Order: sequence, then C-alpha cells, then structure tokens
Amino acid sequence: MLKKIGGGGFGEIYEALDLLTKENVALKVESAQQPKQVLKMEVAVLKKLQGKNHVCKFIGCGRNDKFNYVVMQLQGRNLADLRRSQPRGTFTMSTTLRLGKQILESIEAIHSVGFLHRDIKPSNFAMGRLSATSRKCYMLDFGLARQYTNTNGEVRPVGHST
Repeated sequence: MLKKIGGGGFGEIYEALDLLTKENVALKVESAQQPKQVLKMEVAVLKKLQGKNHVCKFIGCGRNDKFNYVVMQLQGRNLADLRRSQPRGTFTMSTTLRLGKQILESIEAIHSVGFLHRDIKPSNFAMGRLSATSRKCYMLDFGLARQYTNTNGEVRPVGHST
C-alpha cells in the first residue's frame, strides 16, 4: 500500500502497487467483522459492468480472516474535489455539459445491467488518471447499488430487496 486515498463508514480506499504489473491500483478494504458488508455488492456490480464505458477495470478481489478487499483501476481526482479547486468553485458551462453527458452515460450503463447506483454525487465520479483518459469521467462506489430487475430483465416489484 502506498497511501490512503479515501474512506467512509464502510471501509478504506488505498492507492497500492500491483506487484505483478507494477501499476498503481485502487485497493478498497472493509473489515470482515463489519455487520454491513458492502464490498460484495461492489464486486458484483463492477463485474457486470466490465467492458462498459465510464467504468473502472476490475482487477481482483478476495478475503482473509480480517478483511474483504477489491482491487480496481486507479482513477484521478473526484469531481467534488476538482470543482472545489476551480477559481470560483464551479466548472465552466462547457465542462459541466461534457461531464453531464458522461455521467448520464454511466448511469445508463448501470441501469442497462439491471442495477440502480443509489449514491449519485460528485465525489462518486472521477476523471481518468492517465493522459489518455484525463478527459473521461468514471463512475465509482457501487456499494449501495441494488438490483432492480429480475433474471428475466423485468422490473422487480417494490419492497423486494437483494
């Protein structure tokens, strides 16, 4: 692990080094003893979304006695931090429109695989870290996502949780 880059009520996120590829990755960790396990949903949704635009590459996951973890492609700064760093605390109109289009595309992608994100906010979107992806916006944090379709792709009745 190189450094902590985020965290919240459910766990911590670190920038780490993939020893096989020598690339920096994002490592999301939660306690195995934590009553509310969210990484299981994170992994399920991330796997379903692989190959879709605006989604981090899934690298791997696992668990031991103390921790559950998921490893994914590392992205750049989130939109909340980027917006705060702007001269007037806002994005330009053209940046807002470009980001809005990409955010809508990412929401459409998660809906297309039968899930609702349920935590859409600027801090759950980040720009690509590499020069080739620096203008591309990525959806993050699928821990609160819920499936809204059944196995036939039909919308599930209200009141049924997964």
